[in-house]
Amino acid sequence: MAATGAFAQSSVQIDGVVDVGYQAINYKGGKVNGIGNNGSSTSQINFRGTEDLGGGLKANFRVETDWNTVSNKGNTGSASTPVTLGNETVAAASTFGNGEIRVGLAGGFGSIDAGAVNYNTLGTYLTGQPFGTAIGSGFRTFYVNDAQGTSQVRSDNSVKYVSPSFSGLNASLYYAGKQTKANGTADAGTPGAYTAVGVKDTSFGGLGAYDMQGTTELGINYANGPLAASFSSLKQDYKQVGTGTTDSTVNTLGANYAFGAAKLFGLYQTNKTNTSSTNNKAMTISGTYTMGAVVLMAQAGSLENAAGLKSKLTGLGADYNLSKRTAVYFRAESIDDKAGVVQAAVTPGTIKGTDTKFARTAVGIRHAF
Repeated sequence: MAATGAFAQSSVQIDGVVDVGYQAINYKGGKVNGIGNNGSSTSQINFRGTEDLGGGLKANFRVETDWNTVSNKGNTGSASTPVTLGNETVAAASTFGNGEIRVGLAGGFGSIDAGAVNYNTLGTYLTGQPFGTAIGSGFRTFYVNDAQGTSQVRSDNSVKYVSPSFSGLNASLYYAGKQTKANGTADAGTPGAYTAVGVKDTSFGGLGAYDMQGTTELGINYANGPLAASFSSLKQDYKQVGTGTTDSTVNTLGANYAFGAAKLFGLYQTNKTNTSSTNNKAMTISGTYTMGAVVLMAQAGSLENAAGLKSKLTGLGADYNLSKRTAVYFRAESIDDKAGVVQAAVTPGTIKGTDTKFARTAVGIRHAF
């Protein structure tokens, strides 16, 4: 008898976004303007694949690369800090695979992915306001996606499980193991003591080669009819990681409700260390209104730190959709940062300023493919 079998069905796709426009930026009194990228979204290219294994089981992967759409040298991946004439490249700008990387299985049990997997907190954040992670959103200027100085959206060496959806409700669990085994240079005057090789936001994927914070996260998500809501509790252990001494918890709650042409959003976040060195509470209310090809959006809110100082955020935006994939856009974000929360990732030290005002305005074009 001849054996017969069926080959599994598989597919690979390439998709992404290109976002470029004019931007005017005020970093606490230091002003710059010109052509910039990512005014309304993150420019990226994705390789995605899926294979039907039969019996409801599928294998899948994603390799994301966030790239610089306005600078050739910004895409070379070489490092120079500070940037010098003739060596203007930036290491993390656009090297291949610098975004989410994951491979996993999905089926009746839900899904499980491993690699450098996005936090559920990112999805919660996107549920609670309409500006994505770009200008107007408050991302890395008002809210954090974790407790790191650059507010990363994922951890190296991570695994994430997402349950099946029950009437629009699912849960997620996330884990990245703490690493404190790396040795570096000997500490002067302390026999047998070493300074760790790595820093708390850099593992480079090598188990034991670099120190890395431990991360756990619980997420709960709901989407059914006009209502969507998400909650994430992200906990990170920095103790003995590099020079870290604290535990951090970032709790984020986001929701939106659609009624007719309008949609109302709410986002609330607490960011606290076990020592209370950080203890921030932030909240924004936002909304969108769609009129044919035009989408209007606005956001306002405040953040209070442990000392009682408050920062205030205002965001405005408009899209004119030329097609399902292409839009021209306007974005504006203004923060009076009396609480001192604007992240180093968006306030480079090379641009000097002395007041508490932070503002960005962009007019550009966005194309998805």
